[in-house]
Amino acid sequence: MLMEFLNIVEEFVQEIAGKDAIKLLNLLKEKENISEFDIAEDLKMSINQIRNLLYKLNSYNLVYSNRKKDREKGWYIYYWTFNFKHARDLLISRKQAEILRLKDELEKERQHRYFVCANDNIRYELEEALELEYKCSECGSILKQEDSTKRINEIESRINKLQYDLSELNKPIMITPKAAEEEVEKKKQRRSKRIKKVKHKFKSKIKKKKTKSKPSKKHIKRKIKGKKKRR
Repeated sequence: MLMEFLNIVEEFVQEIAGKDAIKLLNLLKEKENISEFDIAEDLKMSINQIRNLLYKLNSYNLVYSNRKKDREKGWYIYYWTFNFKHARDLLISRKQAEILRLKDELEKERQHRYFVCANDNIRYELEEALELEYKCSECGSILKQEDSTKRINEIESRINKLQYDLSELNKPIMITPKAAEEEVEKKKQRRSKRIKKVKHKFKSKIKKKKTKSKPSKKHIKRKIKGKKKRR
């Protein structure tokens, strides 16, 4: 189920951004909030190539970024995440529209007769062919009636594929990047360490106060002896 969904997303990503974008998708589906420099290093591509791919995907809102300032270098770094929810919604909308368009085309193919020029491969509807006296407007060759069976079968096949994709896209799927889980665990560990440090500092401060407020017996005796000698 998950693999089918990812395959459909991959097809769309390749369509809008090329084959290299699939490598990017495979990286982003495993992690979230990855810096563009880390992406470039992992994929062994230049930072400009990565940015170009990200901007193409971002134009369809398939990725989004968080901007953070680097404390040492002073510039801003963008951390990217793939938006699977939007990808799903966008694909459902696009495929539904494509199915409607193809159904209209299929109905037209079934209801009309077409004639074709063997030389120029130009198609004419029956009315156009009659006006041209069944001669091609480009080369003057005699037009032949086209058998629409092959084209009808191709359209039906495309509709079936789109309907299958829609059924897969509508299934409940949860994608949780591994890095997100790891990051949550790391945050918990860091928080635990901070709490321990605060507790340790607090305890050490209390101990210091106690030692200051309660002088030792030896310290008291020395003070008494010192007073006696002065007398």
